[in-house]
Amino acid sequence: MQTGTVQPDQPKKLTKEQAQQTAFWTMLVALIGVLFIVALVGVMLHRRRLRDRRIAAERKERESEHGKPRVDAWEEAGRRAAVPPPGELPTAEAKPLPPEERNQSRPLAVITGAARRVGRATALELARCGCDIIFTYNASEEDAHALAKELADAGASVSFYQLDLDDLPAVEAFGTERAEMLSHVDILVHNASMYEPSPLSELSAESLLKQYRINAAAPLLLTARLAPLLRQSKLNGGASVIAMADIHAMGRPRRDFAAYSMSKAALIDMVYGLARDLAPHVRVNAVAPGVVAWPEEGDDADPDSQAKYLRRIPLGRAGSPDDAARAVRWLCLEATYVTGEIIRVDGGRWLT
Repeated sequence: MQTGTVQPDQPKKLTKEQAQQTAFWTMLVALIGVLFIVALVGVMLHRRRLRDRRIAAERKERESEHGKPRVDAWEEAGRRAAVPPPGELPTAEAKPLPPEERNQSRPLAVITGAARRVGRATALELARCGCDIIFTYNASEEDAHALAKELADAGASVSFYQLDLDDLPAVEAFGTERAEMLSHVDILVHNASMYEPSPLSELSAESLLKQYRINAAAPLLLTARLAPLLRQSKLNGGASVIAMADIHAMGRPRRDFAAYSMSKAALIDMVYGLARDLAPHVRVNAVAPGVVAWPEEGDDADPDSQAKYLRRIPLGRAGSPDDAARAVRWLCLEATYVTGEIIRVDGGRWLT
């Protein structure tokens, strides 16, 4: 038997002709690759130019209606806040703020039912923090004009509208119109609500549904229509939606207020649902007052009833609209990592 070492195969040497062919094909493939990349870049640039031309054409078309320049959105957004005091109200709408006088970098807050009480305090608090304001009112027109002047004096651009939240088609139209006119909304405060007793012996279907429409359905519908604008907010922490809840709809029910409590409980559940639906760009929370402004009529307007209620508040006093307004401001502008929360502003009444 023969033994010996196995010699490894020696690499074959390319002939001169084979080396030239290899170099040729390598260069050809590289050239084709370069040409493909150049062509691809050219196609992308061409598409971009076409898109820019289309956008410019669409913008030009939008900005011209029947040969007239399109009215600026803020000019359509409502009445200017520089209005006379109550008693000297004009018959025509006040002149809107000229576009060149606006500061587009200021946050924009939309507040329902802001002419009086907690809504008014909230509007003023946000205006003092540098926000422009759009607010609605239902029947308090003189109060709305007075508030608008105060907001303007605080440096805010202001627009305001009459809006009945019981009219859901009107609520939807209001939200849709704002969505078409504005570029963004940073804060949405659902302040307006209906508060009235509903003893079972007097309860009617219409009363029950009216409280639900105003206190729960209208806020959800308005939020849905303004959601695209809220997502465009550049506010630190994202846009903020605040609902005005009630501690007595959170497991502390009051006698003869079942319809009201049901509607506010639905509003609270809306907060939880929207906190998920609108995340991560929009935060949704609620402020739940105890007494921060006594009702102006009914049993709760009676001094004896008020004194009885105050005895159950650990802090021993009623709150004020400013207390609720400051909680709203904190949630909107400072609590950038808070969503899906209900903040009780009740002086400790929840504990008793």
